Amino acid sequence: MMIDLSKYLEPYERKARLYPALICLFPIMLGVAVSFQDVFTTLSGLVVLAVSVGMLQLLANLARDRGKSLETTLFEQWGGMPSVRLFRHRDSTIPSPAKVKYHAVLSKASKIKAPSTKEEKQNPNQADEIYLSWSDFLRGKTRDTKKYHLLFKENISYGFRRNLFGIRWFCVASSLIGIVLTNTAVITGNQATDITIAVTLLLTAYLAVFLFVVNSAWVKVVADAYAKQLIEAVNA
Repeated sequence: MMIDLSKYLEPYERKARLYPALICLFPIMLGVAVSFQDVFTTLSGLVVLAVSVGMLQLLANLARDRGKSLETTLFEQWGGMPSVRLFRHRDSTIPSPAKVKYHAVLSKASKIKAPSTKEEKQNPNQADEIYLSWSDFLRGKTRDTKKYHLLFKENISYGFRRNLFGIRWFCVASSLIGIVLTNTAVITGNQATDITIAVTLLLTAYLAVFLFVVNSAWVKVVADAYAKQLIEAVNA
């Protein structure tokens, strides 16, 4: 039975929080579907019941909490929060002429004076506090998801990757469980079917993605993209 998830959760919560949790459960559900079809039919009914009692909300929040708990560590690895790092004079991600403009506009709009290159060098922590204040100021000014739809999309992408990275090892475990469940008949001495082989290959590819693709660098790509889009909102 198909469930219209849009009826239960807001776009950000659905795409950035719930989808990672469902992706994590996918290998186990697939393994059960292949080897225990009667059980899978029962589970499908239970999923409908789970939706009705708010289990989707729980899954979404569990994924969000795991992703959020890693954020401080990620920022340390990346040299700071992306929206703060990009404001720094010593960071070359944004061209200097554009950065000078952003500093000037935000100094006037937020009434928080921009640090000079010398001041940033002498007291980088104090400069970062100013940049963080600017970032918070911009986030407060860009809450209209229709007007700032590109920023909203980047925010969803960042939330999705961060939360999926947060539950990465759960997904690895889920894929291994799924492979075992898929091959239950083979383990008990029966011959592998085409479906068993195909699903095993699919879950092996799934496992490889979480071992070699889903990492902090993968999250950083969209984190930086969101930060750039947030800063460019100065021009809006």
